[in-house]
Amino acid sequence: MIHMMLWKTITLGATAVAIGLCGLCDASPALAEQRVALVIGNSSYQHAPALANPRNDAADVGEKLKRLHFELFGGQDMDRAAMLAALTAFGRAAEKADVALVFYAGHGLQINGQNYLVPVDANVGYEAEADIALVPFNVVMQQLNRGSSINIAILDACRDNPFAKDLSRTMGTRALGALGRGLSRAPSVSGSFIAYATQPDNVALDGSGRNSPFTSALLKFIERPELSISDLMIEVRKEVISATGGKQVPWDSSSLTGRFSFRVEGTVDIVPEGTQPVSTPQPPSSPRQQVDSKTLEFSVWNEIQNSGERSAFEKFLADFPNGVFAAAARGRIAALSAPSGAPAGRPEACSHASVIDDNFAKAAASAGIAHGVTFSAGPNGGASFSRRRESRIVYPYARTGLPRTGTLEWLINVSSGYSYSAGKLAERTGCALIFTTDIQNGDVTWPGSAWLYVCNNGDIRFHIAGAKYEAGGKPEYRLEVKGTGFRYGDWHRIGVSYGNLGRAIMLDGVTVASDANMTQTLGAGGTHTASVDDPTIGESVSGFWPNNQHEGGFEGTVARFRASDTQQDWCVSR
Repeated sequence: MIHMMLWKTITLGATAVAIGLCGLCDASPALAEQRVALVIGNSSYQHAPALANPRNDAADVGEKLKRLHFELFGGQDMDRAAMLAALTAFGRAAEKADVALVFYAGHGLQINGQNYLVPVDANVGYEAEADIALVPFNVVMQQLNRGSSINIAILDACRDNPFAKDLSRTMGTRALGALGRGLSRAPSVSGSFIAYATQPDNVALDGSGRNSPFTSALLKFIERPELSISDLMIEVRKEVISATGGKQVPWDSSSLTGRFSFRVEGTVDIVPEGTQPVSTPQPPSSPRQQVDSKTLEFSVWNEIQNSGERSAFEKFLADFPNGVFAAAARGRIAALSAPSGAPAGRPEACSHASVIDDNFAKAAASAGIAHGVTFSAGPNGGASFSRRRESRIVYPYARTGLPRTGTLEWLINVSSGYSYSAGKLAERTGCALIFTTDIQNGDVTWPGSAWLYVCNNGDIRFHIAGAKYEAGGKPEYRLEVKGTGFRYGDWHRIGVSYGNLGRAIMLDGVTVASDANMTQTLGAGGTHTASVDDPTIGESVSGFWPNNQHEGGFEGTVARFRASDTQQDWCVSR
């Protein structure tokens, strides 16, 4: 097969963009966009469970990329030495390329928020040996960003950590916070795009067919003409959500400054007379599970809501014209249609009416019941919380109507945290409890009990118990994000959404975590017909039994607290 490359390269900002040329003209090297790709698929592990699909995933993606004029590096079932050699050769080629891409399928894991790719000969039992036995993802990104304008990393590697048991034994209690699920969110530099098979800190499925659900979707859409990489991921995401019944939601992180498409309209393949076109084997079809339309809408909106492209919201509105976020999509279209000189900024008006809106910076009054809280007006004023005063504001369901499903938001400055364990106090801790529904008088944890923790290293955890006596210990009920920009001593806008659309955390206008499968509501869960206690901001001590005192609180200032019975109704936190 003869490939005619009918495009040239222009530059928008720091990003190269391919555009079609008319006619069947010869493509000179000066006009050809140079594309290089490192493609690795590891299946046959020596010290970890074998994986059926990565070898196939890499082979099929490699064939697609060759058709799309990528020069290929890498291979299958590579040990660490082979991976590093291939990575070095790829990095040198990337220096002279316009587009550089890495595709990896196989085991991947995170330790202390750092992501690693797993060679087939890896065997890790000690934290200090991770950089020696594995391939750090930051090394991959370093080679990817050696010179190309567009840098793409695609990771079908969000599987369970195969060395978690051995690492937990040698790391002891440190393993609890260090060994996350799947991969963590990796920072990206300008001109890069990172795609994950599923959301950060979650686990992807290997699949039962020739390819994983994620790679199957990628192969289906990657050659569609004029589909930008952002739109490609939206199509992949919808396909995977549908194929997995909502259990897996592909994720991406982009800092591209222009539009990139794998295939451009006007690029053709010419087959010499008397020959047959080479066809890429298609994966066998498998039964598709139906995904709830609200789950699908939530997942798509969660991905595009911060986009600056009007077309993304127009497409969303076409797909979900009567959806929960249709009005918000129209608002974003209107905002993105405004003149370029129009002032930016968050509108003061919220999309929906508030159930509770306590603006402590303007007034000392509260819809709740305050204990030990002092109030001060002004730009940095609000409700001041201190452990010395056992400060809290309680919001009884019956009195305030705080929603069992909906959105809660805070404008808050946390200066420190403190906690109790078996009656002992620990002050100035790295994490602080700012909201809970399980306080003061309860001696057990019921379904629907909730805790929102923020930590000075940027970790945020929003937990709603799903079982009696669960007590915050089961990860399937804990939505958690690591390494955000949250810090003690700074003002932040935090929001949480919960209910039948899933759970989400918003920080300073960015959705930092979400899971459509977490549908627990606040209080009254399981066989319990009433909440254990009332929702509370500030100090909470479960003190029914002297040896059962735990929880804690925070010291700092809350300028505003808002509650809405509409999910994803971001107002204060957006």
